[in-house]
Amino acid sequence: MTARLSRPERRALQRADEALLSLPLVLNGDPRPVAAHIRHIVHLLRDPQANSPCSAAVAHITGLFDRSVPPTPAAPLACRKGCSHCCVQMVVLTAPEAFFVAAQLRKRPKTVAAIVEANSRAQGLTLHERLHSKIWCPLLEDAICSVYAARPLACHGFVSLNLEACLAAFERGAPPDIPTPQLNVTTLETCRMLYMAALRLAGLPDAAYEMNEVLATIFATDKAEARWLAGENILAGVPAKAPPPPQYDKAIAELAAFVAPTV
Repeated sequence: MTARLSRPERRALQRADEALLSLPLVLNGDPRPVAAHIRHIVHLLRDPQANSPCSAAVAHITGLFDRSVPPTPAAPLACRKGCSHCCVQMVVLTAPEAFFVAAQLRKRPKTVAAIVEANSRAQGLTLHERLHSKIWCPLLEDAICSVYAARPLACHGFVSLNLEACLAAFERGAPPDIPTPQLNVTTLETCRMLYMAALRLAGLPDAAYEMNEVLATIFATDKAEARWLAGENILAGVPAKAPPPPQYDKAIAELAAFVAPTV
């Protein structure tokens, strides 16, 4: 695709997209569903009428992931409600995901304070030190995620086929070796890449941050989401985590270039 679409072509494409947006994402090489979701996320991020454009965009991509992985995988998951052994890991997320989480917590000052405290405790720790310091996710309540529907994409995608592997890694300090269904991994990677392509097409940063640190900054910043969407670098003081590996960055750039003329 190189030339921009005419208005009738754009309307026809929008109708075709609408038929795809509520379906699971089937990884069969068909570019149309992926392109449809990228366009839709860009639209959500640019919606001036939305109370939280970031929340709408992230809810769409996490909902797409959830309905695209099989509800009953070939091998049963070990994960259960109240199982929170893995919730001592560092969670990495993008700014829109952080705004989505923050939107759930505006009237929960105790949780906000717990996030600030957890961020303070983690300062200066290596990944190994942090994992063994047992800094529990401050979003937990009675071992249950209190923002479950709004949890970051990484949390949606982290599942285990073996409880013993989780206990070994998160309770007994063994090197993490958590078996995960390959379809979950592939679907997560695809959803993440199309989401990152949409951020780039919307002209927004796609950097990733440690969850507690970026949330603490958001809570300390007035009108944080609106200012970030307007291009203000409100997260300048938050260190970004490693960018996507070169092969993923190349795939994201190719997706963005492919969809750009139709946005």
